[in-house]
Amino acid sequence: MKVALLHDGGSDEWTAADVAAVLSNVREIAAILQAAGHTTELVPVYLADLAWVERCQKADLIFNLCEGINGHARFEDYVVAALELVRVPFTGCRSWPITICHRKHVANTLLREAGVPVPAFALVHEPVVPDGVRFPVIVKPSMEDASVGIDEGSVCHTPAALLERLAKVTATWEDVLVQEYVEGREFNVGFVGTTALPISEIDFTGLGEGKPPIVTYAAKWNAGSDYDLHTIPVCPARVDQATAKKLVTVAERAWRALAKCEGYGRVDIRLDADGTPWVLELNPDPDLSSDAGLARMGRAHGWDYPALVLQIAEEALERGRIALADGALAGRVTS
Repeated sequence: MKVALLHDGGSDEWTAADVAAVLSNVREIAAILQAAGHTTELVPVYLADLAWVERCQKADLIFNLCEGINGHARFEDYVVAALELVRVPFTGCRSWPITICHRKHVANTLLREAGVPVPAFALVHEPVVPDGVRFPVIVKPSMEDASVGIDEGSVCHTPAALLERLAKVTATWEDVLVQEYVEGREFNVGFVGTTALPISEIDFTGLGEGKPPIVTYAAKWNAGSDYDLHTIPVCPARVDQATAKKLVTVAERAWRALAKCEGYGRVDIRLDADGTPWVLELNPDPDLSSDAGLARMGRAHGWDYPALVLQIAEEALERGRIALADGALAGRVTS
């Protein structure tokens, strides 16, 4: 089988480190596919060149690792929408959930309408205290991912602190989410297709005094920072059976509501003092590196990293087979 590995092609502005950061995971996955007997081709995506689409059309499977174009995450939506037109099976979520989840206020609205517990929120464009949201609150850009725009000042306990924070954030981002901050333990539930992976918990023990226990940009990207060193994933999470069932149940409802249980993703949840789980957000196509959260949950499930990669590929191929069968059936019915 010929597999095209799609990735951000970057630009002349990228440093060698930027290129290496993207290609390391792409090559890691290519090696796994090659070891399984497949032929691979690395296909970079550029903003002003659609040659990658034609190259994808010649593949049997597209392994989509493109998280944006030239580092801009907003273009990920368009890349996946284009893949749907190519009509070759591709890994990960469809364009609809990726587009929706890049707009946190829209995703929250849809989850709430589906009966999924979501903390109260408001979308703001200027420094104002929104009605109907109780303090403390957390402030974050509504159309970013990877914790961009989130730091230790994101949690606000007073109207004055909120106004000060919004003055800073709205100067950079037009759409800003103000959401009730849920005090409590934070969990992640990963999915590959309909399979729920073991629950992971973020251990914030040891975080510096006065720093809110949240997953900031520094926690993900600034190695050696206080947030990096003290936001430790524990998988499987140490929870009782009843709590685990509650967390997985609400995560599955969110996964089904937005992603239709297709592709792979992660649901982030906070458990409040009363034991109520609140969905913070759904992350379609999260980081697939061998040291990232989804791989960690996969290992706890019994899949080593190569097994996880191949399972993601098989899930995409199975969706392709179902789509092909449905299309053939529709053709017979209408002919």
